[in-house]
Amino acid sequence: MQREQWHLTEGLIFAHFAVFILSVTMPGGLQALALIPGFIGARPWTLVTYQFVHGSSMFWFFISMLVLWIMARPIEENWGSPRFMVFWLISTFGASLTAAALARPLYGDVGFGTCLLFTFATLYPDVEFRLFFIIPVKVKYLAVIAAAILVYSSLSFGIVGGLANIVGVSSGYLFFLAIRRMPSRRKIGFEFKKRRTEAVIQSEDMKVEERNRGWDANVRAAEERARAGGAIADQDSELLTELDGAKDPAITVCAPTEFGFIDDDVCKSCTGYAECAARRIRMAAEEGDS
Repeated sequence: MQREQWHLTEGLIFAHFAVFILSVTMPGGLQALALIPGFIGARPWTLVTYQFVHGSSMFWFFISMLVLWIMARPIEENWGSPRFMVFWLISTFGASLTAAALARPLYGDVGFGTCLLFTFATLYPDVEFRLFFIIPVKVKYLAVIAAAILVYSSLSFGIVGGLANIVGVSSGYLFFLAIRRMPSRRKIGFEFKKRRTEAVIQSEDMKVEERNRGWDANVRAAEERARAGGAIADQDSELLTELDGAKDPAITVCAPTEFGFIDDDVCKSCTGYAECAARRIRMAAEEGDS
């Protein structure tokens, strides 16, 4: 499958790696990237950058990036990068704005990661992951567990705050459910090519029909003269030469009895009209001669 020239999945992974390296070399330098209540006005970029702040565990960071690659790449290829970017933005800001409203700090890709897991599990429910590279678990069960954890962790904010937290963290997934019935990039591309091909064919048919109509009256008159005189009239020799020169070797013409001039729905836009018309005139000369 041909993909766009730019890919958000790879860009996200690169950003995660860059910030992770920063966290290892400059442990105290990540505070400016995490979302901290009371500092959002001075650090508005933290509404986005919080998701790139991870712990210092190389193993879990590697697992997180592997899961991001496995889940995000097929979704982006299916939707196309523009729609996937909207999904990422909604997931990102849904979680960060909710955290800001609830006055709680936020770091890590919990918002986008949760939405990505729910979306991937809905699209590919039977895909298996191996926990600790050993235990096979279908992704739909992992999504159920993640949903349960999300609901449980949201109870501490009360009913209204908990509901807001659930909606905010899963905002990207709600967006996916809203646009799920929209055609994918592949389907849109297929329909576009199909309609463009149909338009080209229709245009070509109209040109062929116009050409055939220009011949039709002369072919009918030439056939009558050939049948009446038992030979090709001298005045029709130029017409026959033109018809013979317009033959399309790629077309298999119909039987002589099926040629119906321009009145026939098939003949009027058929590129084999010239060959059938020339044959009709010659047959009329043979019938008249006999």
